[in-house]
Amino acid sequence: MAKIEELQEKYKDMWLAVKVTKRDEKGNPVEGELVAKSKNHDEIWEKVHINKDSTIYVAFTGEVLKKGYAAAFFEKRQ
Repeated sequence: MAKIEELQEKYKDMWLAVKVTKRDEKGNPVEGELVAKSKNHDEIWEKVHINKDSTIYVAFTGEVLKKGYAAAFFEKRQ
């Protein structure tokens, strides 16, 4: 098993799918088994087979927004 932080450093600018094997005290994934990696967002989901017996953590390891850009999120509550 590998630390997720180490996988993110090793595979820069890629999408990673990691089968979670350990979480921290807040429930965040910290260790796991790399099950797929890709430069393409759609391809990573094609490679990942999710089932009820495992938790898969999918993340992009590169810069999400280009320098000079910003993002805002809105949650509509009912």
